[in-house]
Parts: sequence; structure tokens; C-alpha cells
Amino acid sequence: MLRSAAASLLLLMCLLQDSVGETEDLSSSFIQLDITGELKSLKDLVNQQAVAIAELKKENAAQASELSALKNDVDKLKNESAGRPKVAFSAGLGPPAEQRGPFSAETGLIYSKVLTNIGGAYNQYTGAFTAPITGVYYIRFTASSYGSTSNNMGLNLYKNGQYLLHLGENGGDGVAKHVSSGVTLELAAGDVVYTRLPANYVLWGGTDLSTTFSGFLIFPLVKVKTDK
Repeated sequence: MLRSAAASLLLLMCLLQDSVGETEDLSSSFIQLDITGELKSLKDLVNQQAVAIAELKKENAAQASELSALKNDVDKLKNESAGRPKVAFSAGLGPPAEQRGPFSAETGLIYSKVLTNIGGAYNQYTGAFTAPITGVYYIRFTASSYGSTSNNMGLNLYKNGQYLLHLGENGGDGVAKHVSSGVTLELAAGDVVYTRLPANYVLWGGTDLSTTFSGFLIFPLVKVKTDK
């Protein structure tokens, strides 16, 4: 009886050991599978990141190229601007504060109060602007009158003695009047632009500078010679 019980116990212990061994083998297999899966996931992630980094490098290279091109454009514009003549002026009919005109004949206007004269192309003693270089210029002028009860107000614009346009307004009602205008002109070097007061017209001059003459160079023009 005791021998039979001992044999049964020994057999049970052997079975348990075999079961534990199999369980350990299965656990090892599952652990190996988990590690392999994780390594594959990590490898895939690394590959994805490598692709993303490569794309970013391409984008950075493209942006660097664009920035380089923009820098070259800016440097070119700076060089062009540095070499471009600076021309700008603005002047007004200065004191005394009084009505100018009327005169029996058309009379030249001299804007003696100079506000700006970059390039020195405006002559405050003659009231004329002389284009220093060939280019496109913007010319602006204003006119005003106060309390005239018998005369119109206005002025005429000329280039090299050629009449260009008239700016004015009917007067005679004693009401203060203000007008302004501007033109874009293509001028050759040496062309002269100025204003004149028409016969029997009036303007107001004074420290308020309500009657002005201004202009500036928009861009120079280069005449290209062609061989015939």
C-alpha cells in the first residue's frame, strides 16, 4: 500500500515537472514573439522617420535656394538703387502773405520757399525745374486764392516753352479756393518744367504754402542704341 502511494506520488511529481517545463517553453516562445514584434515596429518607425527626415532635408534645401535667390534680388535692387540718381523737390510761394496778380500779361511764378531740393534740380531764383537725367518724372502743383471778388485763380504748366495744361477755377465770389493736379512726364536730360500765372489771374502766396510746385524722379530711362 505504501509502495503504491509512493509510486503514485513520484509519478505525479514527474508529470508536474514536465508541465512546468512545457509552460516555461511556451512562455519563452511568447516572449520571443513579443520582442520580435516590438523590434519590427521600431524598425518600421525608424524607416518612417528616415523618410520624413529626407523630405525635410529636401524642403530645407529648396527653401535655402529660394532664400539665396531672394537675397540676390535684394542685393541687385540695392545696387541699382545706390547707383540711381536721387531727384526730388518741393517749394511754395513764400512770404509775404498776399495776393499775387492780377497782371496784364502771363507772368512766371517763382516758388522761393524751398522745402526739399534733393539733387539740386530746382532753381529757387527762376522757379524752374531742370531734369538732370532722362527719365519719367512726377510733377505736382497746387493753387489757392482767398477773397478775390473779380479774378479767376489758376496757373499754366510749361515744358521747354511748350504749354502743357491749365489748372484753375472761376473766381469773383470772394470764396477761398484750392485746386491741385499732377502729371507724369517723360523728360530728357536738360528739359525745363515751370509754371506761369495767366494774365488777369490771381494766386495766394504766404507762409502757409498753399500754392506749391513739386516733383520727383520715378525711374531713369536708358536709351538703347540699335545698329542699322
